[in-house]
Amino acid sequence: MKFKIPLLLFIGLIFSCTKEVKIDIPQNDERIVVEGRIYTDQFPVVLLSGTQYIYAPTDLSSYLNSFIADAEVFMTIDSDSVQLFPMSTSDLPNESLYRVCEILEMQPHEVKLLPIKVYTTQNPNFVGRLGKKHRLSIRHQERYIYGETSLLNPIGLANLYWKPSLENSEYGTSIANFTDPSTMSDAYFWEVKRIHFFEGKSIDKYFKRPYGGYIRDKYWNGMYRTLEYENPLSRKDTTHLEEYKRYYRKFDSVVIRFSKIEYQIYEFFRTRREQIDNQGSPFASPINVKSNLKGPAVGIWAGFSPYYDTLFCIP
Repeated sequence: MKFKIPLLLFIGLIFSCTKEVKIDIPQNDERIVVEGRIYTDQFPVVLLSGTQYIYAPTDLSSYLNSFIADAEVFMTIDSDSVQLFPMSTSDLPNESLYRVCEILEMQPHEVKLLPIKVYTTQNPNFVGRLGKKHRLSIRHQERYIYGETSLLNPIGLANLYWKPSLENSEYGTSIANFTDPSTMSDAYFWEVKRIHFFEGKSIDKYFKRPYGGYIRDKYWNGMYRTLEYENPLSRKDTTHLEEYKRYYRKFDSVVIRFSKIEYQIYEFFRTRREQIDNQGSPFASPINVKSNLKGPAVGIWAGFSPYYDTLFCIP
């Protein structure tokens, strides 16, 4: 009992010394999130939104309200410039709509319902030009942002074929080969869409990237390279077995879009993927997503130089 009184006194002393401490967490200057893409012979599409304070609401309404529709946006090729004007998603031509679907990873009918604006042009003189630099300039509320991307010479695929699974020959993966140039820091982007029909409707509207669909030549520069990818697309065929949902089915017809990209664009997709994978892990190191933009912005202005090929899933 002789320790009881000193212990209580000690506890009381601790609590008598406590007081409420208020900490002001500084709000970072809001930056603009840029998601811009341009493919060879296609019109540019650019989405702009604002970064949010860490404790700001994260509901769908707040996210949609963060999109910016009053910026001045220009694209310049060589010395020729064109202004990109904001357009409602429901008014976009199909090709531009599908590029937005690829950015947001949403279906066309869903994207059309979004109350957001997409900066683009329909001027036929300002589609992506192979071998040219494309400069993006953005001005919004006294903030100025710019970035450049080049459309590099595409690299063709060789020996594209369908590889049936050993467990079930009705399902398989895609195999392709290509020769990497001897220059260092080459990077590529693999996307696919199926072009056959299911129940009278086109089975895929836009391209989708499988996991690991962006690659670089750090360890195989100048070598003959083999690629193998599973099917990243949603299953619409109700007879497709669940355990083979990531496989192509026999007699599928698949368009491969294999794009040459700049190394810094690869770095953006790689670091963004790592950041997403590390979310929620207390042991993960913080990842800064890399960008090719200058000014108060995050995101990417990405050019893609695609090579197209068709895979027929037959033995």
